[in-house]
Amino acid sequence: MTVQVRDVKIPVGEISLEGKLGQDERISTGPGVVICHPHPQFGGSMENNVVWALCDAFVERGYVAVAFNFRGVGSSGGRHEDGEGEILDVLGVLDWLEALPETKGFGLGVLGYSFGAWVGLRAAARDTRVRCVGAVAPPLAMYPFSFLKDLSAPLFVVSGGRDAFCSTDGKEALCSELPNEVNWKILEGADHFFWNCEKEAAGYLADGFGRHLSP
Repeated sequence: MTVQVRDVKIPVGEISLEGKLGQDERISTGPGVVICHPHPQFGGSMENNVVWALCDAFVERGYVAVAFNFRGVGSSGGRHEDGEGEILDVLGVLDWLEALPETKGFGLGVLGYSFGAWVGLRAAARDTRVRCVGAVAPPLAMYPFSFLKDLSAPLFVVSGGRDAFCSTDGKEALCSELPNEVNWKILEGADHFFWNCEKEAAGYLADGFGRHLSP
């Protein structure tokens, strides 16, 4: 596989977001996936081990993947807005990705890690274009996720068995509230940061997406 990763600038309203677009050079078209990074106020950005594991796993399977920095992070314009303006970022990146000739007509997906899962899933619940959604370590102990009852797209989640922000009890409580089945894998050896487990987590989501949003 020959991976092409190029720097991109993505217009969202009056600001511009920095991102990286990844694609297998041998594949000219495919579904597009947006990857959202963890909390910027705790050092999160697109330069993250889980974000790049997700990007690699999806590009390997023929997707066109874009990771980006939320507003106020790195060279992205604007400022941090506690997850509200960041939803607009995700929706704007979806608009941009859908318009690319590489993805046109192939469908869209959204992925997020930690804070990025909370923001990305909220955006996906508002956008009927999104055909599949994935989350790594959704921080159930920090944010409400009851909005997932409005999500119509298939949902795949992976969390760590040693993650204090996404406990098994929290998982069971959330899933009991949702009308649809959630595809949820727990990696027993992983904590919230997924060191040495990121490839397994990313592979689980990429394989799950393949059943609903296949290249």
